[in-house]
Amino acid sequence: MTSNKKYKNLRKISIIASLILVIISPILFYLKSPVWYYPGVLGVWLLFDNLSHLRKNKTTLDLILKGDYKKFVILYLTLLLFGFLIEGIGSLLLKFWSYPKLWSYEPLSKLIFINTIGYLFWPSILMSFRETFNVLYSLLKNKVLSIVASMIIGIFIWEIPNTFSKDWIYKFPYSNMEIFNINIIIVIAWTILIISPLYIYKILNIKS
Repeated sequence: MTSNKKYKNLRKISIIASLILVIISPILFYLKSPVWYYPGVLGVWLLFDNLSHLRKNKTTLDLILKGDYKKFVILYLTLLLFGFLIEGIGSLLLKFWSYPKLWSYEPLSKLIFINTIGYLFWPSILMSFRETFNVLYSLLKNKVLSIVASMIIGIFIWEIPNTFSKDWIYKFPYSNMEIFNINIIIVIAWTILIISPLYIYKILNIKS
C-alpha cells in the first residue's frame, strides 16, 4: 500500500471514528453520565480536523498520520500543561468553577482515575478549537469574525448542554449578567480558549 493511499484510508477511519464518538456523547448526556463530554471532545476534534483537511489546511492529525510523532508529543504536552494551568488557576485556586459530579466518585482510586482521564482530554479540546478556527478562517477570511464564530460554536457545543446537566458549576463574584443562562464572563473567557491554542501552535511552529 502506497503512503498516499494509507493516508487516505486513515483519514476515512478518523472520519468514521469522529462520527461514532459524536453520536456516543449525546447518548451519554441523555443517560446523565458525568463523562458524556469525554468521547465528545475526541469526536469534535476529529470532526473539525477532517473539515479543516477538506479546506486544504495542514491539521493536527496530520502530525500523526504523516509520522511527525515528536512534534505531536511536544504539542500534546504543551497543551496539557496549558490545560493544567487553566484548571489549577481557575478551578482549584480561584474556585471559579467546580465539577461536583466528577468529584463525588467513590472510592478515591476511581475518583482519581476518572478525573485524571479528564485532564488528559484537555489537549484534544484545544486542538479542536484550533481546527474550528482554521475551518472558519478559510471560509470567512477574517480573523476576528473567525474567532467570534469559533466561540459561538464552542459555547453551543459545550456550554449550552451544561446549562441542563450542570456537570461543571460556575461561581463568579460580582457578575450575575447572563446570556442564555451562561455568565457573561464565561462568554468573554472563550476568547482565551480560542486564541491561546493558536498562539501555542505558532510558538511551536506548527503551520496550517
